[in-house]
Amino acid sequence: MYRMGAIALVLAAGNAWAGDCDHEQRLDRSLDLSGASVLKIDAAAGSLDIEGRPDTGSAQVVARLCASSQELLDETRLILEAGNEARIAVDIPDTDGGFFGGNRYAYVDLEIRVPETLPLDVRDSSGGMDIENVGALKVKDSSGHIDISDVNGPVELSDSSGGIELEDIEGDVHIVSDSSGEISGEDINGSVLVSRDSSGSIQFENVQGDVVVERDSSGSISVRNVGGDFRVGKDGSGGISHKNVTGSVEVPARH
Repeated sequence: MYRMGAIALVLAAGNAWAGDCDHEQRLDRSLDLSGASVLKIDAAAGSLDIEGRPDTGSAQVVARLCASSQELLDETRLILEAGNEARIAVDIPDTDGGFFGGNRYAYVDLEIRVPETLPLDVRDSSGGMDIENVGALKVKDSSGHIDISDVNGPVELSDSSGGIELEDIEGDVHIVSDSSGEISGEDINGSVLVSRDSSGSIQFENVQGDVVVERDSSGSISVRNVGGDFRVGKDGSGGISHKNVTGSVEVPARH
């Protein structure tokens, strides 16, 4: 169990797993969250799986490290920090080859189990992300598919590329920005605001509140079963469709 302060865990040497990666190490760690008001997760390259669990005062972290060389493996760090703003982070050395690219690479796959009511602030650079059964959630992601479900609180999300799927959200959804990839959501017990979307379709259904798309450059927009208003501000290209909207509908004139 980890107490106050930062603890940097230098990942030691691992055995190569044929057909998977050249050098691999697995870690199983626990972080005390009894005094935490939020958990910040700073993941790097690699997959990220987060699941909320009831009646737990700690985070359980399983990390799978993969690197092209022993040197890179030794330089990769897992960081656990307890306190009011608890933190789980991955520090990966510069590979100049990137994630799954070039001759040099390093990435860490994370599986994290957290208290289901603790707010989360997640940052991720690349790789798929799966988050379920958690409290209020904030996500900033560079690339990779994002799947979020069973959230008991609001969701705020910024994404550069990759699809976004949202399901069973007990709170408002705010997509601050999305550069590319489809956005879909269903069973939202709150309102939906998409501030800026560059490309890719947008689809929402079974939303209790409003659905507002402030700015969309390209891609279709479709909503169904909306309990509040539906409004689209600036829209570049792509069709707009709506069905069963209880409140008012406001879309650009050409639609």
